[in-house]
Amino acid sequence: MNKFYFTLLLVSSFGLFAQAEDVSEISTKMSELGPVKIIGSSEEELLQPNSAHFIDKQKLEQQQQSDVNRVLKQVPGVYVQEEDGFGLRPNIGLRGTHPHRSRKVVILEDGILIGPAPYSAPAAYYTPFMSKIESLEVFKGVASVPFGPNSIGGAINYITRSLPKENRAEMEVAGGTYDTQKYRANLGRVWEQGSVLLEGTHLQTNGFKKLDTSKDTGFSKNDFLFKGEQRLSGERRHSLEWKIGYGTELSDETYLGLTQDDFYSSPFRRYAASENDLMDWQHEQYQLTYKTQAQENWGFWGTAYHNKFHRNWSRFNNFRNTSIDVNSVLRDPQQGANKLYYDVITGKADSSSVGADADIVLTNNDRYFYSQGVQVGSFSYHSFNEWTHQVSLGLRLHQDQIRRNHTEDIFSMTNKSLVRTADARKDTALNKDFTQALSLSATDEILWNAWKLTLSGRYENVNYDSNNELTSKATSGNENVFVPGMGALYQFNERWSALGGINRGVTIVGPGQTQSEKPEESINYETGVRYSNPDHEFFAEGIAFVADYQNIKGTCSFSSGCTGSTLDQEFDGGKAMIRGLETRFAKGFLWGAVYIPVSLNVTVTKAEFAADSYTTNPEWGHGDIKSGDPLPYVPEAQYSLGVGTQYKKYSQEVILSWTGKMYDQTVAKDRQEIPAYGVVDWTMKYQYLPQGSVYARVDNILDNDYLVSLRPFGARPGKARSFLVGVKHTF
Repeated sequence: MNKFYFTLLLVSSFGLFAQAEDVSEISTKMSELGPVKIIGSSEEELLQPNSAHFIDKQKLEQQQQSDVNRVLKQVPGVYVQEEDGFGLRPNIGLRGTHPHRSRKVVILEDGILIGPAPYSAPAAYYTPFMSKIESLEVFKGVASVPFGPNSIGGAINYITRSLPKENRAEMEVAGGTYDTQKYRANLGRVWEQGSVLLEGTHLQTNGFKKLDTSKDTGFSKNDFLFKGEQRLSGERRHSLEWKIGYGTELSDETYLGLTQDDFYSSPFRRYAASENDLMDWQHEQYQLTYKTQAQENWGFWGTAYHNKFHRNWSRFNNFRNTSIDVNSVLRDPQQGANKLYYDVITGKADSSSVGADADIVLTNNDRYFYSQGVQVGSFSYHSFNEWTHQVSLGLRLHQDQIRRNHTEDIFSMTNKSLVRTADARKDTALNKDFTQALSLSATDEILWNAWKLTLSGRYENVNYDSNNELTSKATSGNENVFVPGMGALYQFNERWSALGGINRGVTIVGPGQTQSEKPEESINYETGVRYSNPDHEFFAEGIAFVADYQNIKGTCSFSSGCTGSTLDQEFDGGKAMIRGLETRFAKGFLWGAVYIPVSLNVTVTKAEFAADSYTTNPEWGHGDIKSGDPLPYVPEAQYSLGVGTQYKKYSQEVILSWTGKMYDQTVAKDRQEIPAYGVVDWTMKYQYLPQGSVYARVDNILDNDYLVSLRPFGARPGKARSFLVGVKHTF
């Protein structure tokens, strides 16, 4: 630890890290000293020599979404596997990466790693609360090279609300179906040399699912944000910024789904065996940033950060007799002894009528995380004859840790309720994984005539330790990773441009692994064209991508169907190939005084293994993998169509999101198809005063019943139709 803090001090004095921002307007942006952005605006997005997308404040304000899944479905190349219907724990994949727990995606908040332990345990059980998010940035291919550790799919940057430019206070109150309630307030104060923002949000609902025992199935969330800046005196533009965040969640969520017959007869039912399932977490966040623009063409900043996350998910896990496969029971509940165990899960029969083997095990997955470090960076702008260089250099010193304290309690099903047995609580996991990483990055964006070239690279040195206190086994390891990338954009004229890029993708092995000794590795290619005609308000883009995996990895999480000693273990899958096409179209129409914006995003993907192998990883299935078998939970096609209208103080938008069929596993034996489905959402906003607005949102307006997951236990639905209406007013 002493070595870490010594190095941290050294880095604070001399290091540089690419907290990315477009430096073509460095003077303006450094003087604004706003939140860290990589693209900066949708206009800059069009000039990127790579695939990068910006979801701006106006769109998020219009849609008023608390579920980031519904927002990200409007971005090509992004795949989301819904889980709870509310987006509490998003499963995000980019360009064919497995979406489970967003393991293959780097999650940032204002340019800082925000996952609970992104190196030691990259499963993202925490995601920033959308109530405080002002905009989103999504990066794939070459654009994701500067971000690590596991950016093989890409990166997503959540940008929190900007500091105010004038004194203000805002109140928001909303309510809707399932007794949904939302209360949000913020207070901003500005003085000559700085400003502060204090914001708090409470969101709760009873949930749309119906437990057989009539208990609630919803959640209650709280989020608080305190951020500010103090501009320092002197000739140079420089400032100190701080951000403190605190969040809590209590959610009655479960992994237990339904049989196929029960799903189609009553998709929102929940079995009695899940009545005690509860996720309880708390998140703390601390950041201190120094920024300066020493010269007109050079800027520097450094951020020290510390995140702490504690979660305990108490939930249905298995039967006392662990040889009884819950998935098999739900897949064929009428076969042989399966019916006995199915009746226990549903509460139709007491477990005592079957025997002690049918008692139900609830696991308490109690985990403590922290993530901390210092991240510093600089941008500079240089011109040499006809060449212009925008250079970013960076360094991050980071450490994180996960401590698992898992226990089990045994309950009997008695009169449709769970009753604790006399069995003592059992320890099932007591271990700690720790990682320390040094990350260096450099990017040079070169402008020359009609060309824009990007050369980028990231080097990481990762050291990790794993200690299992139940088995007294300790392991350690070290990895060195280099991730280069190159992209180019050629501007044919004011309207047409073409781009191309190549980069390496890597996912580190990480601590405590016994099933995998190889990093995940791929070579990624992209090429495409863009057309933009501002006069006629028309934009079109098509980007083809290929990810050629030398070794694809699967992670054995409970959400993918794993239990016991293989939990959190990684498995090598060998060669895989992902090919796809992302297209975007946007057009604005004017009909009298009514403006009608239309947008269409389409992604077609073929994601498959490229060699035969044998697997014991439940994420892929047990058995033989054949070349050409599909990667799970990657739809073959998906699209999003948005049609809006804007008239004076009124605006509305209808969004159709369609997801093609996908599969729950790779191995043909027991492989099940998740059918294609479409969902229509509607949003409305009326600006009754410059200071106030009324909004309404209807999710799944056609009340479509659709299947989103078959893992880990049975069929689970998307969200039922829901309605929310709210009012916002600024004072």
